[in-house]
Parts: sequence; C-alpha cells; structure tokens
Amino acid sequence: MTRRLVLSYVTVAAVILLALELPLGLVYARHEHDVASVGVVHDATALASLADDGVEHRSAVDLGALAGHYRSALTGDVAIMDRTGALVVTPRPGDGELASPAIRTELLAVTNGAPGGTRVLPGVDDLIAFEPVGSAEKPSGAVVVAASDERVDQRVHEAWLLLVVMAGGVLAGVALLGLVAARSVTGPLTQLSGAARRLGSGDLEARAPVSRGPREVRDLSVEFNSMAGRLEELVAAQRGFVADASHQLRSPLTALRLRLENISATLPDAGGDVDAVVAELDRLSRVVDGLLMLARAEGQRPVRASVDVTAVVADRTEAWSALADEAGVALAADPLPALPVGASLVPGHLEQILDNLLANALEATPAGRSVHVGVHADGGTVEVHVTDEGQGMRAEERRRAFDRFWRGAASQNGSGSGLGLSIVHQLARTSGADVELREAAGGGVDAVVRMAAVPERARDLELQ
Repeated sequence: MTRRLVLSYVTVAAVILLALELPLGLVYARHEHDVASVGVVHDATALASLADDGVEHRSAVDLGALAGHYRSALTGDVAIMDRTGALVVTPRPGDGELASPAIRTELLAVTNGAPGGTRVLPGVDDLIAFEPVGSAEKPSGAVVVAASDERVDQRVHEAWLLLVVMAGGVLAGVALLGLVAARSVTGPLTQLSGAARRLGSGDLEARAPVSRGPREVRDLSVEFNSMAGRLEELVAAQRGFVADASHQLRSPLTALRLRLENISATLPDAGGDVDAVVAELDRLSRVVDGLLMLARAEGQRPVRASVDVTAVVADRTEAWSALADEAGVALAADPLPALPVGASLVPGHLEQILDNLLANALEATPAGRSVHVGVHADGGTVEVHVTDEGQGMRAEERRRAFDRFWRGAASQNGSGSGLGLSIVHQLARTSGADVELREAAGGGVDAVVRMAAVPERARDLELQ
C-alpha cells in the first residue's frame, strides 16, 4: 500500500510538471528562435546601410573589410551583390550555405526590388536574412547574412535539460515526502493487521496501538481493541464453563452410577432396570465428554506443525487392532508409503480424528468383515482413508453426518452420542484439513481426511 500511495503522489506530480514544463520549454524554444531571427535581420539591415557607399563606388576593399569585421565578430557569413548581379563580396571559402544557387537567386530578386527579410530555403540550415542596399525602390545591390543556429539549439537544449533536472528533483522530493506521508498512514494499518493476525492465531492479548496515524485509523484501532477485549472475555467465559462443566457434570454422574450399582447389589430383581439406567448414564457421560471436547476444540487456535502421517496411521491402526480382533473385524492397513509423508497439522489432532473414525468404522462393520486404513500422497495433498464394509449411508445421511447429535437410522438405538463426527470435523478444520464421507466400493463408507502436504525440505529443516 505504501508503494501505491507514493506512486500515486509521484504520478500526480509528474502530470502537473508535464503540463507546466512542456509549454514552457516550447515557448522558450520559439522565443530563442524568434530572437535569433530578429538578430539576423538587424545585422543584415546594418550591413546594408554600411555597404551603401561601397556598392555605389565599387569599393571592394571597404566592403571586404566590413564583411571581415562581421565574420570575425559574430562568426557568421555575408555576401554582397551589386545591381548588375556581380558578387562584390563573395561568401567565405568552403562555406556551402551562401554559395548555393538558391542564395544567388534570392539576391537577384532583392536587387530587382523584392522585399528583404528572412528566408527558409531548401538545403540551407542557417538563419538567412536578405536586405536591399540603398533605396528599397531602386536598390543598388543586396546583402545576405547567414548566422548559424547551433548556439540557439544549444541554449534550447540546455533549457530542456535544466527543466528535466528540475522535474527530477521535484519528483524525488515528492517521492520522499510521499513516503513519509504514506508511512504515517500505512504504519498504523500494518500494526493493526499484525494485531489482527495474532488475534486470529489465538493470541487473545493482541492489541493495536491507538496513538498513531490519522483519526480514522485510530478510531478503527480503538474499535478493534474493543472487539478483541470482548472476544477475550467470551473465550475466557467459555473456557471457564468447560472447566466448571468438566467437574460439575462428571462428579454427579459418577456418584449416580455408584449408587445404582449399590442398588443393583441389594435388589437383585431390579438388575435389568438398573443395567438399562447404567447404560443410559454411560451414554450421557459420553455425550458430556464429547461436548467438552468439542468446546475445547472450538475455543482453541493452536500452532500447526509438520506431522508424520504414515507414523500416526501405523500407530493408531496397531492401537485399535486388539479391539477389532475382539469384535471379529479384520483391521488392515493398506501398504503405506516407503518414505515418511508429512502434513501441516495441529499435533495430536490426527490421532483423535483417526480414533473417532476407527471407532465408527468398527461399530458399523459386522463381524467377519474388514476395515481398511490407507495413506495416499498426490503432489501437495495427503489423504487418509478409513473404509468400512458396513451397510453404508445414503447421500443425504453423509451430508448430515457432521451435524451435532445427528445419528443415522442404523444407529438410532445404538450407544453413540452423535458427536463423534462433529468432533472430527472441528478438529480437521482447526488443523486446516478437510474431512468427507464417500461411498465405498463395497457398499460401506469411505471416510477421507484431506491435508496439505509439507515439502520434504521444509520438514527436514523443521526437524533439525
């Protein structure tokens, strides 16, 4: 933003300078050429007046001295013709300007009564002025004066160069002042952006400075700090609720379970009813645990790091293999990649995600069938698949499976809390991953966790 502001300042200044200096330079160049033209006409008039006697008396010596004086004083050239058309003062040797036929033709014309003045002749670059000698009605001859316009061009060039240098200095000054002005605006905005970034990453104490920048930016910083303070209060209240609920809900449930077990021991006839109540208490405990875990996951923004996906999958598959054997389900891990596959995740979240997915898959898979776990890496993406061989889910059920407390028709009478997949979804989102339920080839459900892969070099540097 600073660069754009400075560029806008410099652009506006450049347009203004162009609008001012371009006409000024053109006017100056035209003025210099006009002054030079007037000077040449003046010289021609003066020489014509001084050469009058010399032309009348055919005094070539006097005319030569006059022409020599002019040439030495003004580094110009002169030629004088009498009324007969003879050149009584010839051009300087080696000079091609006044020796051209066009000059002689114009001299003859002025000698015969044509008006004097400047001329623009083909093939002649110098400033040329013609004046009649003697009477304008019956001239006794004509004078032509040539003056080089190199000095005029040099002065004009120097003037343009000076204007360019001045413009460069002005633009440099505008850029410097614009940089100071832009930083006075963008500096507080950069600090505000940094505070917002820290707040979004979980630093609830992040605040923006309110003593710098324009009034609008200061007001924005005040509002941001107010929002951050309110957010900190809300998160603190949520964390306090989670901590209180963890103690206040679990303790009564544990005490109630113990009392029911005591009643079951003293009243054998009520054993069936007590067992049913205990089962409901267990389900309620799982619901409470799931809600507390979901609240913790939603209130946190932990730092992500490189996680070895293959190692986590192998570890969780081995941990659940005993429970799978007990349920009569074959838990098989597809061939894992030979090299470690890293992904950017919150440490510990992938383990919890796999635990929930494996628990659901083992519950949905009948005895004698299999649950498969696999890892697939494709470019910048890593996918973990947990595929069961259960009865599967309809497309509508797969879309709603991540809603809280939602349970499919097959699990309405089961012991699930309806929070497992909600927890999976929240943990995946916190880690920057994505989770999706697909229809498996065998009719079951293929739960896919998709993550961003970590380049091998970045992972090696992090491990070092």
